Amino acid sequence: MRKYISEFLGTAFLVIFSTVALIYVSTFSIGQLFDVMAVLGLTIALLMFVFGQFSDGGHFNPAVSLAAALNKQISWKTFGFYLLSQVLGAIVGAFAAVTTLVPVINSQMASSSQSATQTASVKAQQIFETLQPAATAASLPVSLMIEGVFTFILVFVTVLAFKKMPKQAPVVAGLGMTLSAFVAYPLTSGLLNPARAFAPVLFAGLGSATHVWFFIIVEFIAAALAGLAVLYFDKEDKQAA
Repeated sequence: MRKYISEFLGTAFLVIFSTVALIYVSTFSIGQLFDVMAVLGLTIALLMFVFGQFSDGGHFNPAVSLAAALNKQISWKTFGFYLLSQVLGAIVGAFAAVTTLVPVINSQMASSSQSATQTASVKAQQIFETLQPAATAASLPVSLMIEGVFTFILVFVTVLAFKKMPKQAPVVAGLGMTLSAFVAYPLTSGLLNPARAFAPVLFAGLGSATHVWFFIIVEFIAAALAGLAVLYFDKEDKQAA
C-alpha cells in the first residue's frame, strides 16, 4: 500500500508544481517557458529521490509505468494500481492548484483593472481548459506525432536509467523531462503524461475536448514502443556481455 500512496502523492505534487508554474508564466508573466520546464524537471528529480525508494524508483506517469511493466520491473497488477494512483493524484493535484490560484488571479485582476465588471472574469473551468493538450501551433496530426516522439524519448531514457543506473535515475529523468517538455510543450501544450493530460479534462468537461483522448492514446502507444526499445537494447547489451 505504501508504494501506491507514494505514487499518488508524487503525481499530485508533480501536477501541483507544474500547474502553478504554468499559471505563473501565462497569467502573472513571472518567468519564462524554460523556467517552467526547469521546475518540472527539478520536481521530478526531487520526488523520485523522496518517494522512489518506496515505489520502484518513482514513476508518477502512467507512460513510465507501462514501459516498466513491459520490462518486468513491476508486475501488471502493480501497473494497474499505479495507474489508478497516478490518475487520482493528478486529479487531486490539478484541483488543488487551480482552485487555490483562481481567487489570487481574480484579486490581481481586481486590483489592476479599472472596470469592476472584469473582477471575477476568470473561472476555474477556463484555467482547466488552458491546461489541456491541444494542437496549438500545428495541425492535430503533427501535434500528435510530436507528443508521441517526445513521450517516447522521455520514457525510454527514464526506464533505461532505472535498469542501468538506478541511483542516477532521478537526475536522468529530470533532465529528460526538462528538455523533452521544453521542445514539445509550445507545440502540443502537453507534458508527456497521460494522467496529467486527463485531469484537466475531467473538470473542464469530458465531452468538450475529444482531441485529448488522441493525445492520451498516442502517449500510451509511445510508452509501449519505448518499453520495447529498452527491452531490445538491454537484450543486445546482455548478449554482448
